[in-house]
Amino acid sequence: MAAIIDSTTFEQLKETMGADFIGELIDTYCEETPRLIADLQQALAPANAEVFRRSAHSIKSSSATFGALEFAAQARELEMIGKAGDLTSAGEKVAQLVAAYKQVEQALRELQHAS
Repeated sequence: MAAIIDSTTFEQLKETMGADFIGELIDTYCEETPRLIADLQQALAPANAEVFRRSAHSIKSSSATFGALEFAAQARELEMIGKAGDLTSAGEKVAQLVAAYKQVEQALRELQHAS
C-alpha cells in the first residue's frame, strides 16, 4: 500500500512554506476538508452535480498539495462523476472518501507533531 502522505511532496511544501507555517496549513486543511466532505454528502440528495464537482475539486487540489496523493485521486474520481452529472453511483465512493480522510488527517497530525 502506498504511503498515505507522500513524504517528498510534504517535505517540499514544508520547505516552501516554512516549518513554522506548516502546522497552520495542516490545521486549516483539517478544518476545511470535513466541511467540503459534508458539502459532497449534502449535494448527493438533491443530485447537485455542480456543488458536488466543486467540492471534490477543492478536496483534490488541497490534498495533492499536502502529498495525500491517493486521497486526491479518489477526490478526482468524484470530481469526474460530478462533471458527468450523474451522482447515482457516488454514494459509496463518498463513503470511501470519508473513511480515507480519517487516515489522511491522522497522518498529517502525526507529521505536524513531528515537525
